[in-house]
Amino acid sequence: MSYRLENPGHPGGYVRRNIVEPRNLTVMDAAGLLDVPRQTLFDFLNEEAVLSPELALRIEAVFGVEMETLMEMQTQFDIADMRKRCQNLQSELAAKARSHLVASEAQETSAPPPTIIRRGHVFG
Repeated sequence: MSYRLENPGHPGGYVRRNIVEPRNLTVMDAAGLLDVPRQTLFDFLNEEAVLSPELALRIEAVFGVEMETLMEMQTQFDIADMRKRCQNLQSELAAKARSHLVASEAQETSAPPPTIIRRGHVFG
């Protein structure tokens, strides 16, 4: 059984609200602890950049939040974002697939039965 979150949060917002702010860290302080460029962390915390596996591992090592949890948050965010941005594309592709299926079924019913050739004998 699967579930779908309609509007999952970006992991950067989660890290900012639940890790950086409660510890009264500046972005510069947190970047120093994580040993990453300040701008990289700033962009992530402000939900302008995706979470890389490397940054997730660094957050796990320094702050104890499991890498898998953070990466799952990023995956859920990416899936929801793509579904929102590509609703028209999804509908168009589904309609195209349905019309192709209908055309294939119509072609099968009107086509003569296939001729089967086995070891020099013709059946059909």
